[in-house]
Amino acid sequence: MVASNPEVESVLQRVKSWTAESRIALARRVLESVEVEALKGTVGLRGKSAEQVLGMWSPGTSAPTDEECDQFLADELRRKHAS
Repeated sequence: MVASNPEVESVLQRVKSWTAESRIALARRVLESVEVEALKGTVGLRGKSAEQVLGMWSPGTSAPTDEECDQFLADELRRKHAS
């Protein structure tokens, strides 16, 4: 936990009398402000987009047909048992 900050403690004491709805709204606004600051610091530092990452995994060719897979397995079995 973060060390006690007198200013934070003062704010907490002031908002304790607020309704739960008001305190939640304040918490959301605080989190949103932190998120905005965090995003500003990452501009240009983010990695590839999801689309780019998915594109890296696509082979660029179509998947082999069932017949091609069967032929590959048969060839491998022949190679394995020929030795």
